[in-house]
Amino acid sequence: MDLRLLRVDLEEFAEALSREEYLTRAGLKDESRAAAIRERFSALASREAFEAAREGAAAAASGDDGRRLRFLAEFLGTTCVEYRVRAASDRLATAEAAQTVVVDGQEIPLRSVEGRIKNAAERSRRGALESARLDAVAGLNGLRREMLEASHEEVRRLGFPDYATFFRDLSGIDVARLRDLTRPILPRSRDMYEETLSWYLARRTGASLREARRHDLVRLFRAPDLDPAFPARGLREAAEAPCRRMRIDPAAGGRIRVDDEPRPKKTSRAFVATPRVPDEVILVVRPSGGPDDYAAYLHELGHALHFANTDPDLPVEHRRLGDPSVTEAYAFLLDGLLREWGWLKRFVGVGQPRDVLRFTALHKLWFLRRYAAKLEYELFLHAEGVGARSRDAYRDILSDATLVAWPPELYLFDVDPFFYAARYLRAWIFEAQLRDLLRERFDEEWYRNDRTGPFLLALWRQGQRHTVEELAAELGLGAPSIDPLLAQIAADLV
Repeated sequence: MDLRLLRVDLEEFAEALSREEYLTRAGLKDESRAAAIRERFSALASREAFEAAREGAAAAASGDDGRRLRFLAEFLGTTCVEYRVRAASDRLATAEAAQTVVVDGQEIPLRSVEGRIKNAAERSRRGALESARLDAVAGLNGLRREMLEASHEEVRRLGFPDYATFFRDLSGIDVARLRDLTRPILPRSRDMYEETLSWYLARRTGASLREARRHDLVRLFRAPDLDPAFPARGLREAAEAPCRRMRIDPAAGGRIRVDDEPRPKKTSRAFVATPRVPDEVILVVRPSGGPDDYAAYLHELGHALHFANTDPDLPVEHRRLGDPSVTEAYAFLLDGLLREWGWLKRFVGVGQPRDVLRFTALHKLWFLRRYAAKLEYELFLHAEGVGARSRDAYRDILSDATLVAWPPELYLFDVDPFFYAARYLRAWIFEAQLRDLLRERFDEEWYRNDRTGPFLLALWRQGQRHTVEELAAELGLGAPSIDPLLAQIAADLV
């Protein structure tokens, strides 16, 4: 097996798949053809290729060659799984794009319902939209079950006893150990979360914590009362001005293109498409107004800046593969500007940022608690399998973490492949350590310091060659810890 040829295929495959996913998720086409792309590059999904890379990684001395082979082996292993579920995945993507729900006699595209919930001031209207959405999601759970069970079968075919072992051995991430590290987030943050959430729910939705539902949180975090402070017309400038102050080109010399056009079938979840790294990066957002839009744009801008400033001479494994927690950390660093007093005053024009800081800190804490719970649940799901026990576990674990009755219908919808919740949690831990370092080296308002940009650009230039733990060690940040993360949130909640 010639791994050099596989690397050429990898580059072409990643470009083709990224373009297809962009067109489908951005609402520019109805039918996904990702399965056909996987068929065309089926050599990347062969067991022979996977085993060749894995054996090469095991035999390689520690160093860049071994690192590249480990990243390649992980990619080829996950590609085998994705190839196995390619047809069901296409059917699901196509069904989601075509699905509509009817609420009060109005037909609404499924992908637009979450945005409608965000903007529905009347609780009864939100409840009706939520009920219709949950019914539609549950109706597609058969396809999700098919994909999950086929994934487990493929993992066993590749010689691994279970899904968690497959992920640990290929990524180097011990998910159970990470679960143990992040599990204390829930008890340690419960009091401040409960107190702050109760106050905001009563103020912004009229619901008590006891009666609140998921759709109330969706509306709460939409925060329409903050819209005047976060006008749509000021979003790009507020995000891009600090980049220029740091001597970072927000368009990366034209390599970054922003797609912010509203389309009925455009997914509500912002994302970045990377057809060619670093030469062509597409930032996709679906605006619905307010601070949530600013956060989404900043987050995806962090991804885009990282990918568009990656060294073009790096091998494909370091430009396209590696540890996704690295790019997530840079995305969190940028969306964290919403929790910076000086940025809110100077670049957004918020006169009294205290309430915004407190609110955005609550939102981050909600995410953090939810993802700690998701990791706990996903370990259970992949061990237990699909069924009533997993459905009930999802409801109970997520309800306990969010302190809101959580809908069990989402127990398969709310699962990302290959423990991506673990990637988020590791990214948050590293981002908090990095933020403390930036404040120490470049002052509290590091995002206005022209020395910050060259420092960040040097990190981004490395692509994903290193893991977040390796970067933390290189920067002298110490072992992974949830302490800086919780300390920053607690300070903003005061």
